Order: sequence, then C-alpha cells, then structure tokens
Amino acid sequence: MADPFTVLVQNLNALGVFGFLLPWVFVFVVVYALLMKSKFSEDKRLIGVLSLVVAFFSIGFGGPPLANFFVSLFGFGTLIIALIFIIILFLAMTGRDISKIGDTKTLTVVAAGIGIIIFSVALGGYGVNITDSVIGILFIIIVLAIAIMFVTGNSGS
Repeated sequence: MADPFTVLVQNLNALGVFGFLLPWVFVFVVVYALLMKSKFSEDKRLIGVLSLVVAFFSIGFGGPPLANFFVSLFGFGTLIIALIFIIILFLAMTGRDISKIGDTKTLTVVAAGIGIIIFSVALGGYGVNITDSVIGILFIIIVLAIAIMFVTGNSGS
C-alpha cells in the first residue's frame, strides 16, 4: 500500500491542482501585485478583474507545459535554497561570522548566477534545449561584459 502522502499528491494531481489551480493562482497574484505596485489604477476591482483575465489567458496559453515549468522552477529553487542553508550552516559551524554574509557584492553576483542556473534548468523541463553552442555564446558574452566593465571602470556602484 502506498503511503498517504503519495496518494494525496496523486489525488491533487488528478484534480488538476498542479496543472491548473496553482499556476493560475501564481499568475493571478503576481499580476495583481505588479498592478497594485505600479499604481495602474486606484480601483482595486478593476485590477482584480484584469488580473483574473490575464491569469486565465496565461493558463489557457501555457496549459500543462506552463505547469511543468513552474513545478521544475520551484522544485529546483527549493533544492538550491536548501543547499545555501547547508553552506551557511557549515560556515557557522566553522566559526565564521554569518551575519556579514549578505553585506558583500559577491553574494549578489552569486545569487544572480544561481537564479540563472535555476531558470535554465527549469527551461530544460519545459522542453528548451540549451546546446553547447548556446553555452559558448553566453560564456563569450559574459567575458566581454566583464572586460567592458573593467575597461570602462564602471564597477556597478
């Protein structure tokens, strides 16, 4: 007999929670928050209706592949966050001052890199293939951007 959590997840999947409901709620909340933050309108009802329409259109357009993308994105993101917590735990166990970890510019660059990796892995689950030539082109663009940053003296601050 399967454990109850496996049965629960299978039942939720059969009901369309992962394929429709959660992606729809995610798109609705993000669009609603962006419209509220941008002061699109003072009328919250208008923003709510527009968010509903955008969420339904997004799910209608993306369907199951969009749901697979979100599952991959948040699944890998959770694994990376757990890895970061483990690294911080090990740093704390070695006596490092972990209160100053977020103060460096390097952490921002590393976090952006991790975000790009998570996004690209999630795109792989969506069916986008990242070939060796694409990786090579991205590497060249990154090297050129770093070279331009050093030559122009723009350190980003």
